[in-house]
Amino acid sequence: MAGKQMKLLLLVSVVISSLAVNVLTAPLPRAIKELSVRPPFLGLISAHSYKQATPFSDDGRRFHIGTIGSNSVIIVGCGTGLVNAAATTQLLLDFFPIRAVIHFGTAGGADSSLSVGDVVIPMQFSQTGIWDWLKSEAAPQPDNGVADLEFRRYHIPIGGYNLLGRVAYMKEYFFSQTGEPDVPVRKFWFEASEDLLQIASTLEGIELDQCLNGVCLPKQPKLVLGVNGTTANFFVENAAYRDFLHSTFHVASIDMESAAVIMTSLSSGQQVIAIRGLANSAGAEEGEDSSESYDAIVAANVEKTVVALVNNIPSPRLGRICGKNRKCSA
Repeated sequence: MAGKQMKLLLLVSVVISSLAVNVLTAPLPRAIKELSVRPPFLGLISAHSYKQATPFSDDGRRFHIGTIGSNSVIIVGCGTGLVNAAATTQLLLDFFPIRAVIHFGTAGGADSSLSVGDVVIPMQFSQTGIWDWLKSEAAPQPDNGVADLEFRRYHIPIGGYNLLGRVAYMKEYFFSQTGEPDVPVRKFWFEASEDLLQIASTLEGIELDQCLNGVCLPKQPKLVLGVNGTTANFFVENAAYRDFLHSTFHVASIDMESAAVIMTSLSSGQQVIAIRGLANSAGAEEGEDSSESYDAIVAANVEKTVVALVNNIPSPRLGRICGKNRKCSA
């Protein structure tokens, strides 16, 4: 993992059981208590797990504490899916002093104007896995519905009736520190933090690698900002559905974790951003899925982008995280 770029010093490994009851009743490790008096960290959440040979069981989360440039960081892998992503984010925020969350991983590409290998930093994410599966094709759109997917539109030959009917995409229930207790706001889009997006904009033009260990991407990869991303609890490998998501919601990336990390961080009042590398075209490519072939080079470019972003974020000694158009204060 971009070892030459990232000097990750493993100072402590903390394994927290995935069982909520153990988390609530067990005393905090002394290491975590000591870290709580240090300047706050940047929390880096990988969509994949970081595995190292240790005497601990794999049944839990391991938090790697170190430095990138002048910033102290904590890196943790969340694993696949919305629940894993949300649980890991909340554990990170509950146990450690965190000043911002940076989520990263690979994704499927939904925009045909982008290429496999491109790295995207979406300005917002939707959760397109909350459906109201309607009783019939003629059923009215729910009050909190955003868009419909009508299965009959995908008949070959065209026309006819489909017993699956249609599904309505619904808004999330969003609870936040700034909202009224127990009164959620219905939201479909969850925005990455403006300050972090402004800092990320300084990375435009970063040189990404086209080849790694003899494997080369079809085109020179590039960093793309200002797009939309979407998340759901299923892996998309279907061109028709991929095109539906892009044409309906104008998304460029499809993954299984980002919206959960963004939503959980925002709910806790934390700044957050997500970076995703396009490892495949979500079913639109000809022949075999390309994700396994290009995983290593895409992951390396994502991590290169993460390191560059962290290096551009002011250390706690210099002030708060802020974009170029905002005043920084200690």
